Amino acid sequence: MLNTKVKDGINRKENGVTVNLTDAKDGTASSIEVDIALISIGRHAFTGGLQLEKAGLKPTDRGLIDINKTWQTS
Repeated sequence: MLNTKVKDGINRKENGVTVNLTDAKDGTASSIEVDIALISIGRHAFTGGLQLEKAGLKPTDRGLIDINKTWQTS
């Protein structure tokens, strides 16, 4: 679930976890009940060791692969 903020959660022990969420775009609140919750904050490129230069690609200083206007994402 991208663009979602975790407001709080309740550990229900052997009954799982209740996670209260807020949509970062419109502020809509929701909650989900799951067995296990993995919460990840942020993302980064993991291109180390891929030998991008051999493929003719030059990573940026952050390890990202530059793209042109055809492949831009918003």
